[in-house]
Amino acid sequence: MRSNEVGTADKRVRRTLRQARTDRSGAVSVIFALLILPLMIAVGAAVDYAIAARTREMLQAAADAAAVGAISMSSSAVKQVIASGTSGEIKVAESDALKIAQTNFSGSRFSDITSSQISVQYTGNTFSSDVALTSEVPTYFVRIFGVDTVTVSVRATAQNKPIYYYNFYVLIDNSPSMGLGATAADISALEAVNGGCAFACHITGASYDTYALAQKQGITLRYKVVSRAVQSMITNAAASQLVSNQYKMAVYSLGADAQTTKLTQVAGLSSSLASVASAAANVDLMTIPYQNYNNDQQTDLLAALNGIRSIMGVSGSGLSANDPIKVLFLISDGVEDAERPKNCWEKLNGNRCQQPLDTTPCVSIKANDVKLASLYTTYQKIPSNTWYTTWIAPFQTRIATKMKACASDGLYAEVPPSGDVSAVLTQLFANVVSETHLTH
Repeated sequence: MRSNEVGTADKRVRRTLRQARTDRSGAVSVIFALLILPLMIAVGAAVDYAIAARTREMLQAAADAAAVGAISMSSSAVKQVIASGTSGEIKVAESDALKIAQTNFSGSRFSDITSSQISVQYTGNTFSSDVALTSEVPTYFVRIFGVDTVTVSVRATAQNKPIYYYNFYVLIDNSPSMGLGATAADISALEAVNGGCAFACHITGASYDTYALAQKQGITLRYKVVSRAVQSMITNAAASQLVSNQYKMAVYSLGADAQTTKLTQVAGLSSSLASVASAAANVDLMTIPYQNYNNDQQTDLLAALNGIRSIMGVSGSGLSANDPIKVLFLISDGVEDAERPKNCWEKLNGNRCQQPLDTTPCVSIKANDVKLASLYTTYQKIPSNTWYTTWIAPFQTRIATKMKACASDGLYAEVPPSGDVSAVLTQLFANVVSETHLTH
């Protein structure tokens, strides 16, 4: 090919390429024009979605705050229950929940809370809240397609199981009848060294003191098992506290000396449970100055229960240390023996009344909303003892019935001689707490 022909061909190629570039630029412009609208819609939708997502986060936070705040310990709901003891739906708390939600959502720049469904309940010693909120979030880009708002809905639930505070009062029967052997084997061993008598009388200054004899022989008496069990229960209670000073305890007996038989404080109400436990372990068998002193009338449970009822007063809600739930533990063999010529339900021996527990004060105590736990240490049958067969055997079967009637529902237990008093008493304590105790 000649040189002039080559030059001509090269010019045609360059012209064709320039035309192609011009045609492609026009096509790109058309394509871009076709794509720009959906791209703008996608970007706009993303912005609207981001606003809705952020609004939902804020709405959820508001619902969470409302659900928790409406049933916090400082809330109107809890205060109302403390003041009135109401249960069921708590309207004031529902109103509070909405206010809390609105306050926490006020930072939203795009929408408000448009609807709400709120429920606050107090049942079964549990505060429960259920908060559902809705917000209509306006759109800014996708409204060109007729979508003016996006509905955002959230829900939050919460429960508050408050710590409950208790004052426990323990009344230990340490009268001479609690000087019986703790088990059948102890009774037999005591009878063998005590001329056939199953009771270890604690006679002050006597040269022959069967109480001391029982100790020397290693014979365990019923009162000692009880005092140790009370110590164990208090020790376990101290370890189970969820907060400091959640429990306070006091211990009482029927008196250290038969000559001054009366309700006697062994340990005053205190949050120092270790010191109360130590005092309980030292509760001793009531002493008598001589055999058959005062016709053996040293078990006036009626007077003791009336006395401790006055000391305890009315039980509280338990929601604060200043308004504690009050609980009485009665630990006894369930037989009264006192001078009571009137209102004795069994046959009198002169003015001496021997009978199962009179439950009249129990009714009064429970009417003050005090929980009453009754532990019956089985009164052992002593068929070889004439006094027992004459005066106690006729109503033996009713002793347990009366001790159970004294107790609040579910708070009665009986421990036979072979039973573990400590384990049963500790379980009774757990039963008391489980009725009302709530944890976060």
